[in-house]
Amino acid sequence: MTNATQARGVTRTVLQHEKLSVPGRELIRNRVDITPEAPPFRHKHPGEEIIYVIEGSLEYSIDGRSPKTYNAGEVLLVPAETPHSVRNVGSGNAAGGEELATYVVEEGKPFLVLVE
Repeated sequence: MTNATQARGVTRTVLQHEKLSVPGRELIRNRVDITPEAPPFRHKHPGEEIIYVIEGSLEYSIDGRSPKTYNAGEVLLVPAETPHSVRNVGSGNAAGGEELATYVVEEGKPFLVLVE
């Protein structure tokens, strides 16, 4: 992983990385652990990101939408090429933030691109 995908307070564990039957597309599945200290950094992906919050409370800021907090057991979709960020807003016993992120992205493009 590059520095962009391994930021301070964010740990990505690749669980699956495979070509799909759709030409030019691949699937990447990551477990992402986000500490309360992790800075929210704006980024985008060359395809859709499907997120399942495993633990804690995570606030997602997705361009074109108001920020929204998702709790364990909730899901969301980030459209392709849409800048977004996430931050852990849990506290106390709910301070752990963990998501299962599934990406259906274009092959050969950088998996994660930082945006201003």
